[in-house]
Amino acid sequence: MPSIRLMRSFNTYGYNSEVRQFWSNKLAALPTDAPYGETNHTLGKCGLIEALADHPRAKDAKIIVLRRDLAKQCASYINRHDFSNISLLWQWYLDPQYPNRILKSEPFLKLGQVGCAIWYTLEMECRQVYYQRVYSDRLTFLPIQLETVTREKAASEFLTELGIHQKPVLPKKKNANQISAQSELVEQIAIHIHNLNFNPEAIVDDYIASGRDLDLMQDQRAA
Repeated sequence: MPSIRLMRSFNTYGYNSEVRQFWSNKLAALPTDAPYGETNHTLGKCGLIEALADHPRAKDAKIIVLRRDLAKQCASYINRHDFSNISLLWQWYLDPQYPNRILKSEPFLKLGQVGCAIWYTLEMECRQVYYQRVYSDRLTFLPIQLETVTREKAASEFLTELGIHQKPVLPKKKNANQISAQSELVEQIAIHIHNLNFNPEAIVDDYIASGRDLDLMQDQRAA
């Protein structure tokens, strides 16, 4: 697990020497015959994809792109007050003030914690699109939808894509949000996202066309 400092470094400066060295050491420590390794979602916001794309294990890797209904996802963050403490943003999410980002956060910040949660939800959707667009020639991405992969048929198909040929086991939820997302809040967020005309594909197109990327900031390339 990278430190908060390392995560802040990547999301401020990009895939710099400090982040590069961390992943070089981490990937080198993996056993060559290890059939399976699990990461948590924070690693995908700290240079893991960039490091893996240039690593010999890239051909063996399968990147799971987990998606969920955006409004419900965002409502869960808000109900848990996940964006009420800056240290939580640094450790688990993203600080909207980070310079290394795809989606501009300023229009969302006037809505306070709610706006911050919406921005993060949409930023991560953009990053998912971005990584598939930039690295699909070197890495295998498996997009899945949370609402369907938790059902037996979709779960079985997903395991097959991973090369696992066995019947899926679907245990009852143990870590579900204890505060259910109110339908009214979900509906309001869904309307807000709709009114934004949110199009992650177009946003990523513009981002890449501008010469920017998450690997290296514009001012560093110019230098």
